[in-house]
Amino acid sequence: MKNKFYLSSLALVLFALLGGGSFSGEDIGFFFTIILVVAGVIIVVAIIFGIVQGYNQKKRLQMIKEDAQNSTDFDRSVFIGDDRCQLYFDASKKQVMIMRVMTEGIKKEYIDDFEFPGWSLASYTSPVFNVYDPTRRKLLTGTYKDLNIIHQVTSITDKDKNKDVVVNSIIQPTFKTLSTTQTSEMASVTNRLFNVLIDESHGLMAITESGKVKDVFNYINASSLPRKKGVKSTINTREIGNYLFLMDEFFKVLVLVGPGSYEIFNYSDIIEVSYEENGNQLYTKSTGRTVGGAIVGSFLMGGAGAVVGGLSGESKQNKEIKNMDIKILLRSTSRTSCVLHFKDVDRVLKTKKEDDRKLYETYLKNANQAKDVLSVIIDDAKQASTPIAQPITQSVVAPASSSVADELAKLAKLKADGILTDEEFRVQKSKLLGL
Repeated sequence: MKNKFYLSSLALVLFALLGGGSFSGEDIGFFFTIILVVAGVIIVVAIIFGIVQGYNQKKRLQMIKEDAQNSTDFDRSVFIGDDRCQLYFDASKKQVMIMRVMTEGIKKEYIDDFEFPGWSLASYTSPVFNVYDPTRRKLLTGTYKDLNIIHQVTSITDKDKNKDVVVNSIIQPTFKTLSTTQTSEMASVTNRLFNVLIDESHGLMAITESGKVKDVFNYINASSLPRKKGVKSTINTREIGNYLFLMDEFFKVLVLVGPGSYEIFNYSDIIEVSYEENGNQLYTKSTGRTVGGAIVGSFLMGGAGAVVGGLSGESKQNKEIKNMDIKILLRSTSRTSCVLHFKDVDRVLKTKKEDDRKLYETYLKNANQAKDVLSVIIDDAKQASTPIAQPITQSVVAPASSSVADELAKLAKLKADGILTDEEFRVQKSKLLGL
């Protein structure tokens, strides 16, 4: 970001000079002198900035060392963090000490009745931390601003609808991360980092962002949960574009986490997946047929087969791309479809430009991966038994914007292909027409 600022500043200087009109020999010399001066100033500022940062880091580390020497009543042998913020775990006291460090001073906060859960359940990405104590089922999340430490402890048990269910598995909980990016027309980039706690034995997940808990939910219903036994996880995960796919291969349930929130689908809920560019469908696969690709080989996530074949569409050399979407058609009376957006920049891509073409290829690769995963899920749904996921409670993306007529036409086609029964067709049709 700093490099872009410096280059933009230099470009403004050049345009300002060029805007003055023609150059004489003396003007050219003056012009290059200005360039050298500006470049020199940028280099000097960068060097000074690096020196100051290095000095401040050294001072913070010294402050941490001196504080540890002067305060011997807290075990600091186990900790996570960096020179700006550290979390120490005292096993004998069953306590966490959060220490925020600035050159201006040190501030501490203490969390009682909390133990270090192991490195896999303690994450720190400056300035955000997430720690889960599986014994007490407590989730510690937080961040810092200036010298202030902003944290919260969430009782996962209190939010667990399956807390009274007999659990027959002892699968270790884990964290997964999702990093999303959105670029505006003015080239402003918005980055968001999500952490997803997976408590598989209780059929529960929790989503955090910026040190705050966004959602805690059960993805498996209480009656089905006791069926899972043992210590081995059956959840596979894939981060694709701005989405995190979490697939429970035992229960045949997909949890889809995105920038908005989350979705929960039984594999059998998904009856068709398609890829669209600018509203034009380039690929489709339903529970009975595939157009645009072939089913071959095996898929690493543990399913039956993988869908290969391009979503290349027309030539990439001269296209204008407004939308790149994966559309999921659902066998659901509460919602008929879901759309995943893979073009993460808020402007039209023109592939004759090299930078836009590279972006297009990246987005297309992500869309291909999502299409493959969902296509395998469609095949795997044939092995699924009675749907067992909790009802869909949130929306990770906006519903499809296609017309009612388009939806009715697709439903009629699925019925004609024998994918939907007469009763399923009637229910979906009534839902679309609001009857």
